[in-house]
Amino acid sequence: MLDTIKNFLWSYMFVPLFLIAGFVCIIVIIKKHGADKGKRVEGEGDVSPLQTLFVNLASTIGTGNIIGVSLAIAAGGAGAVFWMWVAAFFGMAVSYCENALGIKFKSRHPVGYMPALLSKVFAFLCILTSIGIGNMIQSNSAAGALNTGFALPEWVTGAIFCVTVYMIIKGGLKGIVKFTDFFVPIMGVFYIVAALFVIFMNFSAVPGVFKHIFTEAFSLRAISGGALATGIARGVMSGEAGVGSTVILSSRSNAKSPHAQGLVGATAIFVDTIVICTLTALAILSSNSASTQGAFYQTLGKAGGGILDLAITFFGFTTIIGWSFFGLECTGYLFGEKSKEIYKVIYSLMTFVGAVAQLELVWGVGDISCALMALPNLLCVIFLARKIKTV
Repeated sequence: MLDTIKNFLWSYMFVPLFLIAGFVCIIVIIKKHGADKGKRVEGEGDVSPLQTLFVNLASTIGTGNIIGVSLAIAAGGAGAVFWMWVAAFFGMAVSYCENALGIKFKSRHPVGYMPALLSKVFAFLCILTSIGIGNMIQSNSAAGALNTGFALPEWVTGAIFCVTVYMIIKGGLKGIVKFTDFFVPIMGVFYIVAALFVIFMNFSAVPGVFKHIFTEAFSLRAISGGALATGIARGVMSGEAGVGSTVILSSRSNAKSPHAQGLVGATAIFVDTIVICTLTALAILSSNSASTQGAFYQTLGKAGGGILDLAITFFGFTTIIGWSFFGLECTGYLFGEKSKEIYKVIYSLMTFVGAVAQLELVWGVGDISCALMALPNLLCVIFLARKIKTV
């Protein structure tokens, strides 16, 4: 039942609305030459644009960049990578507009450009998504990777994550930003270098890989729904463009203009999908493997498997930290500032539960809540995008 609802929401509601929003945002950006570039009053914000980039990357670069890409290729073939790029192109435009609007419509709401009632529904769904997709699913993937690669029991990973997460997020935005400023660049470089090494070891196959990507993108299999549908879905779900989560932090930025913060949003999508997901796809296809794990094991041996397991752990942990801020802000908005302390404890405990539990129900509820977050956000972006230059 949950799978049916999830597939309907993502395939028949979110993806079409996302593409419409992408077209609208591209037209607006071209027609109006982007958002207002005028300077704003200094001091209107708690974090710098660069810090918002690192936190947003922490939340978007997760285990899906490793595992999700291989699933997309398995379902849609090499052509899925092309449609993943298409989704990223539209996603950059949507993310630019929603983050620029976040600066324009600053308010006490998590997403200021939403009506108050809709904003409350959005905030509740964001709390569910932060605990499910942003937390438990990530800790489960990380615990599984460490168990496979290093024989570390899942409960040990869960306990370490539980304590470490609380130590980081107990300081609120300041603690989260301090962590992401330091760790996200290290994490990104670690995986990029590892993936490039796998690609380099199979470099003779790379020209053929690009040929397959473009030829299979327009094959009968792609047009009938395989590569096209899975590629777009993978690109959208990876970068979270249109979901509205990254706007929660962007509205706290001290960016000098909506244009500057819009560029931050677009950059996050570029790094997440165009760079990280593409490197994963090239590693898989150049090694002629069925999965990311297969590509690293086949090319680098046991050491490659260990490197990948560490990458999954790093990506999962940073996603947990990034999403904690979104959940914290929505909790404070709905239930008051004091409730944030309760959320921090519950959120940290859920990392342990996620590491040791079977999460079929959590997957289903998390995917549904994430899609339901995105639908009202995309509608708001479609109707308000024309105002990014004039409001």
